[in-house]
Amino acid sequence: MKQRVVLITVVVVLLAGGAWWIFRDRGRDIPTTPPAGAPAVGSCWGVDAAGAQAAFPWAGGAVDCAAEHTVEVFHVDQVSEDLLHRYDKARGEEVKLTENLLYAQARRACLVQGPIFLGGGWHENRVQIVASWIKPAGDGFFACAVAEVSGPTADGYVGRKSSLKGALKGADLAIACVRRTGEQLRYVACSEAHDGEYSGVYTITPAEAPFDETAVRSASAKGCTTLGLHYLGLPEDGTREDLAPGSVGPKTASEWLGSDQAFTCYLMSGKPLKATVKGLGLAPLPLA
Repeated sequence: MKQRVVLITVVVVLLAGGAWWIFRDRGRDIPTTPPAGAPAVGSCWGVDAAGAQAAFPWAGGAVDCAAEHTVEVFHVDQVSEDLLHRYDKARGEEVKLTENLLYAQARRACLVQGPIFLGGGWHENRVQIVASWIKPAGDGFFACAVAEVSGPTADGYVGRKSSLKGALKGADLAIACVRRTGEQLRYVACSEAHDGEYSGVYTITPAEAPFDETAVRSASAKGCTTLGLHYLGLPEDGTREDLAPGSVGPKTASEWLGSDQAFTCYLMSGKPLKATVKGLGLAPLPLA
């Protein structure tokens, strides 16, 4: 398999709507209690992916988790007071640097707490972790939430009537295959007509490595190629011209900040498939 890469762009909704650059009160006492608009841990909300880009409280208010909802809050926290004071004193280029540190700290907290709440790794499953500031954003409080999503780009949220707590301990939400629908990719079972299949998760090391776009794209392509060959049952020096590795992960500087540097890998086909390619080796593709 040549290392041709099908880049699957993922829109990660993190810390949207909270203008962390509005921390402008200098020498203030920073509150240690979440503001009145903070969502309750365990609360559910009926927002779409666009609505989740706003700071809390989200439009429409919380809803009964036993009723249909799209997003569930699992953690509320605050960035470090030292970092907030550092931002208060920042000038010039230091402002942007501190903004990035605030972003990274909050995002990282959500990515650490997410698997604990979910009971498993979210990259292998049909879920998306969302982090958003809580108004007033200047106090540094943020909420972590999770949504079941309809595809790798996380642009479509799926309505649920049950909690996602511990939901990843089983295989119900595991990623299987993806199908192109117009310009989008949607999750489907591998028994349905599909264009790609999940092949594993590749993590770039070391943790908190500085972002270099060329290096990140090269490393993720190589890592997903290796995973794809292993998934097919081929050696690392094997090749398969009719399948190409694709990945979803942090491929820009903003996505990289505070991320876990993990990439969800896929084997993509130019023609629709009707069955899994796991262990296929060099046998003909199961074309639909």
